[in-house]
Amino acid sequence: MITTALLAAGQAAAGINCKGSSQCAGGTQGEYTSSFVNLARGLDPNRWYYNGQHIMCTQHLCAFLQNTGGMPGSSIKTLISDLEAHGCNKCGSIPVFWPQDNDEKSHGILTINYVSSPKCSWAIC
Repeated sequence: MITTALLAAGQAAAGINCKGSSQCAGGTQGEYTSSFVNLARGLDPNRWYYNGQHIMCTQHLCAFLQNTGGMPGSSIKTLISDLEAHGCNKCGSIPVFWPQDNDEKSHGILTINYVSSPKCSWAIC
């Protein structure tokens, strides 16, 4: 019974994943996670980023935080690279305390996903 509860809890929390809008499958033009890795090199490691704030965007994909207290650019750089290393090509999410904590509900996530009105284009916002 305890094993079943633990399995159910693990399934409820998606953890690191390559999920996103249906637009991620093919509706983007040359936008890949590797583009975010390149853009992240220019992030100010000391700048604080907040929930929902577009951190960086390509054409219609943006990186942003969800359900966090915010985090510095230095942590975002690492998480973007980890998301790409996980095999995510376009969209995905990664818990902010990855790899120590793979539960997105614990502390929130950094997400790359399709947005209809990005705050910037091919840049750090």
